[in-house]
Amino acid sequence: MKRTIAVLLVVLLISGCARYQVSNLPSNNVMDYANRRENNGVSVAAKAFEAYEIKKIFSGNTLEKGYQPLYLVIDNRSPDVFHFDKRSSLNMRCTPAVEVAKECGFSTVGRATAYGVAGLFIWPLLIPAVVDGVGSSNANQQMQADYAYKEIKDGRIVSNELRDGIVFVDRIKPGQILTVRLRNVDTDEIALFEMELP
Repeated sequence: MKRTIAVLLVVLLISGCARYQVSNLPSNNVMDYANRRENNGVSVAAKAFEAYEIKKIFSGNTLEKGYQPLYLVIDNRSPDVFHFDKRSSLNMRCTPAVEVAKECGFSTVGRATAYGVAGLFIWPLLIPAVVDGVGSSNANQQMQADYAYKEIKDGRIVSNELRDGIVFVDRIKPGQILTVRLRNVDTDEIALFEMELP
């Protein structure tokens, strides 16, 4: 009996821990994207990830929570400086990456509750409840840091700068148009880029 409980505990400890796997973003070469747009030396491209790509890159499906990750690449080969801000430069509502990570994080309430209740009768089952909670907390912290790192940064895009990263928008529809507006810092003119999302 003791041996059976010990084996059960080891299996539960190994299989029940939440893990976050960091993954790379796709190519940041704007020329790799069929929907790229060019305007006076500035090129912009966007990629809407499919569900299988989202699971690979973000270790979960953000679409289930209503968030579509878009990968943006902005390549400024002009002599001008442009300003980019997710909230005002895009025609879609953006949600901060850390907020998305918190919403999509790992939850162990069900498993921890089951372990806790079972632990009232078989005390060694309290151990996986604690381990699972700590593992999920660490995985959630990794997820938040990774999402924030992958998020495209706001600010000035100087001459010969490449800026790329993720924005989380509401779930998109096939054929939806993305509009990116970059403001020229010196002239206040807007460079406009429109592209259809798959």
